[in-house]
Amino acid sequence: MLKLLSITLLFTLLNACSSGHNVGVVYHNSFDFSQVKNYSLYNRNSAFTDSQSLIDIRRNTIEIAIEGNMSNKKFNYAEPEQADVIVTYYLLNDIAEEYEKYNAVVRFCVQCLRANTWQTTNQYSKITKGSLIIDLVDPKKKRSVWRSVYPLNIDVKDNSAEVNEKILQAVSLMLALYPKSKAN
Repeated sequence: MLKLLSITLLFTLLNACSSGHNVGVVYHNSFDFSQVKNYSLYNRNSAFTDSQSLIDIRRNTIEIAIEGNMSNKKFNYAEPEQADVIVTYYLLNDIAEEYEKYNAVVRFCVQCLRANTWQTTNQYSKITKGSLIIDLVDPKKKRSVWRSVYPLNIDVKDNSAEVNEKILQAVSLMLALYPKSKAN
């Protein structure tokens, strides 16, 4: 099983390198990413889960992709109360109120990106319908300190295996941009 997961991840990363999509990321320069050892996901009965309508199979696919990538980066899973960061995600749809609610839950301020406390080397330009958003939330301040955006381009003709592959590729590319050390 582990061998199959490793081969799938390698294939995904190789395909990701040939992808024409740009991964966007912004992060807060006052957060010390080098001190992060463990992560968590919000529980299914949290305000985070209520911030978007997402079918369980899609939610499961995204969470499994996050867990696999965080494990590959040597982060340990912990309960939310003991985590150094909480990983959240949002799949942009046509419901503006849901996106606003999600941003409120992770306390992400789009207008604040202009502030000099946010750093990026790959700023995302425009977030479009179908884009996957991943946030890393500082559990102490209960606010996003890192955000990445990637257009999934899921087509209605895509079967479940194709959708899962797009999600796995997106999450791999996004989390590959995790800062290696504290920004100066």
